[in-house]
Amino acid sequence: MTHKPTTLMVYSRNAIKNFVPNVNGVYYLRGIADENSLYPIYYIGRAEKGRLREELLDKFYTNEWLDITYINYIECDSKKEAKQLQKFEILRHKPKYNLQKEEIHAFVESPALHFTR
Repeated sequence: MTHKPTTLMVYSRNAIKNFVPNVNGVYYLRGIADENSLYPIYYIGRAEKGRLREELLDKFYTNEWLDITYINYIECDSKKEAKQLQKFEILRHKPKYNLQKEEIHAFVESPALHFTR
């Protein structure tokens, strides 16, 4: 069972260390409002085996994308659930940093998703 999304947090080391639990989950890296969205989703990632905090800290320290400003996440009860939710959300939102050619191909070729909210 997935839980409700958390409220937005500023994308910072302190926010991640102090407010993100180590759980299975799907996280959303977001930008500042633009003409299309209030908080556009730029990347949707997944953390398994209770590594949500570490996964977000790794992303933060590599500092790949300078336009990420906010984060939020959805806690999942299992790795399988997190994987299905991530696939569903990438297909639904089409975030710009997930839209690498190999990643799109992998999602399109995967079996139909049977995920309900």
